Amino acid sequence: MAKVLIFGGTTEGRALAEYGARQGISVAVSVVSEYGKHVMGNMAGLSVRCGALDKDGIFSLLEEEKPCLVLDATHPHAVTVTGEIMWACKKAGVRCLRVVRDMTGEEAGESEDRYKAVFWVHTPGEAAEILARDQKPVLFTTGSKELEFFAEVEKLRGRIYARVLPDSQVLARCEQLGIRGKHLIAMQGPFSEEMNRALIREIGAGWLVTKESGSRGGFEEKLAAAGSCNIPAVVIRRPDSEEGISFEEACRELLCLAEEPDGTAAAEEPGRTAVAEKEELSEKDAMRGLSLIGMGMGTGSQLTVEAIRELEQCDVVLGAGRMLADIKPWIKGKAVKERYLGKEILDWLLAHPIYRRAAVVYSGDTGFYSGCGSLLRILKEQKEEEFLVRIFPGISTLSCLSARLGRSWESIHPASNHGRECDVEALLEKYGHVFLLLGGEEGLGRLCERLDKSGMGNVQVSAGVRLGYPDERIFTGTARELKGSEKASLVAVILDWDRSEAGDER
Repeated sequence: MAKVLIFGGTTEGRALAEYGARQGISVAVSVVSEYGKHVMGNMAGLSVRCGALDKDGIFSLLEEEKPCLVLDATHPHAVTVTGEIMWACKKAGVRCLRVVRDMTGEEAGESEDRYKAVFWVHTPGEAAEILARDQKPVLFTTGSKELEFFAEVEKLRGRIYARVLPDSQVLARCEQLGIRGKHLIAMQGPFSEEMNRALIREIGAGWLVTKESGSRGGFEEKLAAAGSCNIPAVVIRRPDSEEGISFEEACRELLCLAEEPDGTAAAEEPGRTAVAEKEELSEKDAMRGLSLIGMGMGTGSQLTVEAIRELEQCDVVLGAGRMLADIKPWIKGKAVKERYLGKEILDWLLAHPIYRRAAVVYSGDTGFYSGCGSLLRILKEQKEEEFLVRIFPGISTLSCLSARLGRSWESIHPASNHGRECDVEALLEKYGHVFLLLGGEEGLGRLCERLDKSGMGNVQVSAGVRLGYPDERIFTGTARELKGSEKASLVAVILDWDRSEAGDER
């Protein structure tokens, strides 16, 4: 018997099943397809039932499993299934909670401003009427259930390109509908904006059709790709007035069940409770994972393979807004929180114990004037031992700028003038070669003006602006020549001061 029964092979369904099993709860999951069963994976205390059920079948499953709680994590558009689950649970006297997928900004209405060519409809029929305006190929990313309707629309014959799950039953049904060959794309999502763009261009799509599926369904990336490729998108809205609990609230429900000292079996072995099974976990397994990741310069293209693998495994990613935007292609379907101060990060993680594997991203390298050091100090000061911390270094700004200039950096003294006081003149007097991170009020022009006034106008300045971004700029000159430079953000410089040639300047 299962303590919790979860309906849905969705991203939320899989995550909730895994979370419950990690808490030592006996979890049963009901999915429709063999593919859904395959991706659910194998974990102790987790069982998966495969096959479509009507309301009587759901009731029979409840009688068999006798769960304490049912979580309906089916797709937002699975209105009929949700109604049948509620009916069966009410008849069986079992508590049932609907897990509602979070809405993205686009779903809340922002897309009408951001993407001008977005048509919002309530039914597949309305979508078909819009698509009948021309004869351009259509990329369908709605899943397989709606394809039967669209395949029968005369004006869509030969225009349908369907992206569906790589499930044998789904593929067979598409074949029966006449969607085959290059018109059938079997892939598992969610997909990045880049992947969506590539597919749109590959098939020459003139339309994209999707459902209002939430951030975990890759909804935003689909609209962004359509906008980038200058093609209109048709969005089938999710049902109105859907009520339920969030993914985080569902996790808290599971956590409460795990902590109930009611003697309910937490695994298949008789006589073992959830508490007993959790006590048997090793100390390492019981700790929460916390990965601190240096992402190098720019748009995340300098992330190491090791760091990307870690991001793919985490439950939630935290960091400054710019960094989170830069690594968007690697964190599809993940929870994302904009937190970058060490205390803020720790407070948030402690307030959200449902996330067992978190990552925090930092620009540049974790060991070079990084916020990583601040978080490590706070963890040590508070003697916080709940987390198993791992650090993944990145490419430092000093290393990146030196490489752009084709020079080594072992003789360069590293420092930062970003948000801190720095006696640049004294460092140049002492070391001759100084690297500086600039920021705040100390922009490039102001630094060069300061050096010129100090009698160091002949200091050679090599500046990197927005390193790693498409609009990156590298330029050189003396401090005197560059003192009129406009203030720019994300600037790093290497200063070279030849004291033997300083003459009477100082």
